[in-house]
Amino acid sequence: MPKVKKTTALAVQPTPSQKGGGFKAAEYNAVATAAELLEIRLLKTNFGVEPEFYGVQDEARLSFGREVLSCSFKPEDGTVAAIFKYHVYGKQGRSKLLKCEAEYAVIYAVPSSSPEEAARGFCRNVGAFAAYPYFRALVSQLSWGAGVNLPPLPAIASTAHIPPKKPADDALASNEQDEALE
Repeated sequence: MPKVKKTTALAVQPTPSQKGGGFKAAEYNAVATAAELLEIRLLKTNFGVEPEFYGVQDEARLSFGREVLSCSFKPEDGTVAAIFKYHVYGKQGRSKLLKCEAEYAVIYAVPSSSPEEAARGFCRNVGAFAAYPYFRALVSQLSWGAGVNLPPLPAIASTAHIPPKKPADDALASNEQDEALE
């Protein structure tokens, strides 16, 4: 089985709330409370295994990731939709020997009166979690069909609501550690 670094897959692009906002928590919560998942659609896949992978799969390094390709809000329809791209790569040295990429559209019904940034922020945050189980199932099925022994994909984490660490806190913690060592 390929070597996997025990970690969670993190978003490639920060969500709007990580960039400083654009919506208030109450607006986001109003969208989240009223939203209904309408569809999750597979749009595109790209899967490939180089023959060399079979000889080195126990030593191969796997990497995982996701990104938001686009997100749009249509108040006239009361919908917000995003396209998410997920990937798994298997590398030996600098050579990419295994690749599985997929794009999914996730569509929610939301109140037409929702602020655009809150609706888009909700879809970007929650939509990634909605489509990920479909990607995990796709990877499982394709790797089984190809005879590749991949481990289950890791959980994904949301960093949307984790405040950034303050430099002063780091300096204080460092001073406290130094004092404890003396």
